[in-house]
Parts: sequence; structure tokens; C-alpha cells
Amino acid sequence: MGSGKRERKAYPQDRFYRLDNSAVFTAAIAGASGPFVFRLSCSLDESIHLDCLTRALASLASRFPFLFVALGHGVFWHYLNPLENPLRPVAESPYPAEPIRYRRNRPLMRVSAYGTRISCEFHHALTDGTGSLAFLRALVLEYLRLRGVADPVGMETIAGIPRPGDPYDAEEAEDAYSRYFVRSSPLPDPVPKAFLIPGKRRGKGYRECIGTTPLQGALALAKGNKVSLTELLVAVHAATLQDIYEALPPLRRKAARKRVSVQVPVDLRKRYPSRTLRNFFLFAAPSIDLRLGHWRFDEILQRVHHQLRLGLEEKELLRQLRRNVGGERNPLGRPILLPIKTVVMRLINASIGVGSYSGSLSNLGAIEVPEPWASRIERFSFLPSRAVSTGANVGVASWKNELYICIGSLVRDRSFERLFFSRLAGMGLVVRVECNEPFQGGTE
Repeated sequence: MGSGKRERKAYPQDRFYRLDNSAVFTAAIAGASGPFVFRLSCSLDESIHLDCLTRALASLASRFPFLFVALGHGVFWHYLNPLENPLRPVAESPYPAEPIRYRRNRPLMRVSAYGTRISCEFHHALTDGTGSLAFLRALVLEYLRLRGVADPVGMETIAGIPRPGDPYDAEEAEDAYSRYFVRSSPLPDPVPKAFLIPGKRRGKGYRECIGTTPLQGALALAKGNKVSLTELLVAVHAATLQDIYEALPPLRRKAARKRVSVQVPVDLRKRYPSRTLRNFFLFAAPSIDLRLGHWRFDEILQRVHHQLRLGLEEKELLRQLRRNVGGERNPLGRPILLPIKTVVMRLINASIGVGSYSGSLSNLGAIEVPEPWASRIERFSFLPSRAVSTGANVGVASWKNELYICIGSLVRDRSFERLFFSRLAGMGLVVRVECNEPFQGGTE
């Protein structure tokens, strides 16, 4: 475990980074069908000034050097190479979280502005939700400072938010998976294939639908059912997939897979002390077996409640670490050339990754920013990465008194969004839904 005293030092500008354990796999299997690019956004109370955003972004390069990098291709492994040119804001695409192509000196993150919104899109080879949120908060605070929002007198640290000029913290770039790897742990049990949302996938971009509901009402609903907010939303996700399955014509329903499984990222920093701002998460995956007939919502909720807690047990997490880190450390695989490694990892993903989960739900939790900056922020939102296989994934975040549930979908039909938000409304929540494209009738 790391010591309580932080290791801070000046950043060597010519340093390159090895990929963390999660990034090794992500960089190899990312492609058009699953680019592993997610987005965090922050909306302010005024239109964004591009000059201030550019200056704020430039000032954070030395504080977050492990984010201002491009993917390099070695003989045996990928690596992260410092950018040769400054990272600048780009024009926002009509559709979010588009793939980031691997090119020399091409950054693995995008920063863009549209109206009052600042958006940061990250390739998962760089970081996870915790690291990306740390960067976005730092960027927003520095932008607001340049816009005239002064730091309170005497405030040396601001809710743990890194600031320009702070010394570089080496532990923030740690591959924390390796620190807690236990070689003697057994491998996880095999996971069967899961039910996937049927129907044609979109070819023109990622559809984003955001449902907004009062946070206190959602928390009260979860508490009344004796579950956490995340457990409630995962149960809604699973129940929505069951609704889609049961609405299929008899022949298609008979041919469909009979297991619904929702992948839930688990932030390992809550269990294993680490200050890393790179990837440090694993998954729990509660599931229901549709061969057993229709599941009432209370049955799904109880199953999700217990399965998530079982998935969060340390011994279960150690099994995943054994599989992931153990594969990277296998001496037989180290001398294999990178192109061959990439093919092997894609084959592994095809057998135990793609198709093993019906969808994902990731909850960033309550986002906090102190005053006077908080009063200038309207909201945050979190859009998870797209995947052709699952079709729709869910990202959740709360800000002040509102809960924001963001569904990103590649499915032409909008049944998943409609059923998900309708179920929440049927539970008594007032949900306001907005989408990045108008509804024109039919299934588009």
C-alpha cells in the first residue's frame, strides 16, 4: 500500500508510459464496433469562450501528463507517448463519443465546446470515470478562474481538485492493478452468452437521451426498497431488457438467448487505497435467467441487490485481477510480437467479452464542486462508450438536486429508452427526457 505522504515531483517532458492493465486489453480490441470512448460534459451559465478554454487546457498539461499522450506501437506492447503539439479544443461532432483513431501524435482525448457546454471525451486506454472526472473538474475550475471567478482567500486545497501549478503526483499515473494482484487466486468462472437488444444498429452516430429526475425522489425510492440507487437503476435496466425479450414474436423469442446480465463497473479505489487517476476498476454483473419465466420487479431488485454485493467481495475481485493481470504477466506471452498479441486478445474478447453482457450501467455518483464555482455550473452528464453488441448502455451522475440518467444507443428502435424511462415514471418519479436528435416517428 502507498504511504500517506504524497510523492510529488517535476514532470519529465520526454517520459513515456506503459499502459495500465485495463488499457493493454482496451487498446488492442478497440474498433469501430466498440471504440471505448466515453464522454463527460459540464454545462455552465454562460456561452463558452474558446480562448479561455484553450488557455485552461494548456495550463493542465504538466499537471495531468499521463492524459496528454498518444498511443505508440512498440515491438511487443503499446505505450503512451507525450504529445509533440499542444492539445487544443476541437469542434464538437454532431454525434458524441466517436472513435479515436490511432495515429502518430494524435491525442487519446478530445475537449470541445458547444454553447454553454464543455465536453471531454476519453479513450479508455487513458483513464476511467474517476480519472476523467478529476480532469474535467480541474478544467472547469481553471476556465472559470480565467473568466473572473476568484479563489476564496486562504483556500489552499479545493475539495481535492488538482490545479495548474500543483506539483505532479507520480502515484496518479500508477498501474494500481499490479499492486494488488495475487497470483494464487483462482480464475473467474466462465460466463455464458447473454440476451442482446435485437434490431438493426445505426450507422450514422450515437444517439444520446438524458432523463432528468429529482435526486431526493430517486434516493427515497431506493431507500423505500432497501437498496442503493445504483441497485435500483440496474434492476430497472434488467427489467427493461426482459420487457424487450417478452415483446418479441414467439419464434424470435424462442431463438433468443435466455440470460439478461448488466455489467456494472466497480471503482476499486473504494476497496484498495490508491490515488491513481488511470484505470482502476473491475466489473460486477448481476443477471436473471429468463428460462425460469417472468421475473417480477421485486424479484429482480432483490437478485441485483445480493449479486452486486457478492460481486463486490474482495475474493471475487481478486479472481478478476488474477485473470487480467496474470495474463499480462504470463512469461510465454511477453516475447510475442504486438500484431500477434492483438489478434489473440481480440479472439479472447470475442469468446469471453462480446456477447457475455446485455448492457452496462455506470454510476459516477454525486459530483461535488465548492462555491463560488458551483453556482456557475448548471449540470454534469456522463455518456458511456458505445458498443454495437449491447446496443444501449447507461451512464448516471448526480449534480446538486438532480439525477441525470444518460442512455447512449446505437439501436435504431427507441424501445429501450422509452421503456426504461417509462418504468421510472411508473414508480412515481417525474422524469424529463431530452435527446440529441428529434423523434420523427417510426423506429428512427
